[in-house]
Formats: sequence, structure tokens, C-alpha cells
Amino acid sequence: MLNQPLPLSRILWQLADSSFPSGGFAHSGGLEALFQWGELTHSDQLPDYLVTVIRQCGHFSLPQFIAAHQLEQSAEQLDHHCHALLSNHVSRRASLRQGQALLSTCSRVFQHSEIDQLREQVRSKQLHGHYVPTLGRITRWLNIPLSDAAPLFIHITVRDLISSAVRLNIIGPLAGQTLWPQLDNEIEQVLKQTEQISIEDIAQTSPLLDILQANHDRLYSRLFQS
Repeated sequence: MLNQPLPLSRILWQLADSSFPSGGFAHSGGLEALFQWGELTHSDQLPDYLVTVIRQCGHFSLPQFIAAHQLEQSAEQLDHHCHALLSNHVSRRASLRQGQALLSTCSRVFQHSEIDQLREQVRSKQLHGHYVPTLGRITRWLNIPLSDAAPLFIHITVRDLISSAVRLNIIGPLAGQTLWPQLDNEIEQVLKQTEQISIEDIAQTSPLLDILQANHDRLYSRLFQS
């Protein structure tokens, strides 16, 4: 039945599961470009990179996610806002592909009328379908409170990056899992500001990462789409 309440814990586990086909594992978030351009040459540098990304996420992506979850603006406003902020063509393309993949999967899995409506708006090109505002809206419609949705968003972001590092042979699978305890403090610090930040607080704190990601298409060989 459409819009039928679902068990919260099951939804969280399902969305956090690496097997949930949301498109994230086709993207490295700029890590592949960083690695191939020689800006990350040793596995010992990976924790610092992840900390940088988490902080950047807290200032750039998380405010957009919160605004979408809290329904602060219409879906059209947030989607176009996100499109304008992603001036880097590689990150914009990745956001569109991940957002549309996530939306398509959730529409089929959860059978929710508002998710179906959002998917139709994207299919009819009324919306771009960017990843962050789409995930924010979906978690709201699935009745996931912000106190759970924000950690889920950060978890998925870090999970995909660690997976990318493993597949790029920067680290091994076991070493990848040992990174999580090292990141706990940074993640908690970012999540502490969840109730205070708004979309007006968006800032770019790591322009170098943005520049390197923009050069992804110039790599001689590529494992990921971004």
C-alpha cells in the first residue's frame, strides 16, 4: 500500500546497506583524480583526506540535505539551488546520476506516492534530480527523523569514499574498516551543528578537492565516473 508506515530501523539499515543500488559505487567523489594526479600518494594520507571531505560535507552538502529534509523550500527551489552551486561539471554530472538512480530505486522499493511524484517531475524535466536534495526529501517522506537522517547521510558519504579507496588499491578492505573509529570525532563534530546550520551557511572549504575532481575526465584511465 502506498505511504504505509515502514519500520524505521529496517529503512535505515536498508538505505545504509552497500548493496542498496543508489548509484554511489560508480563514483569516487574526486578520490580517483586526487590519487592519479599525485596529491594522495600513500595510504597514511587517507584519514586526513576523509576528515577534509567530512568537514566540507558539513559546510556544503549537509545544509542542503537539512533544508530538503525540513521542507524549508520547495523541491524546485532546492534542486535549482544545488544545480547552481555545482559549477564543477564532473560533480554536477555525478550528483545528477546518483540522484536519479536513488530516486528510481526508492520509487520501486518503497512504493511511496510522493517519491513517485518526484520521480515523474524529474522524468518530465521539471527538476534536475540532484542527489543531496533528493535524499533529503526521501528520508523525510520515509519518516526518518533528522537525528537519524543526518548521520545516515554522512555514513553513506564516508562509506562510498572508503569503498572507492579499496577498489583503487589505496588500502585493503580490513584497513578500510579500521578508518571508521579514526573518523568518529570528526563526524560527531559535524553532526553537532545539524540543528544550527541553514542553507544560508553553505561554504566551500576545500576548493582544491573541487579543482582536482573537475579534472577527472582528463585522466588517462578511469575506474569511476567521477
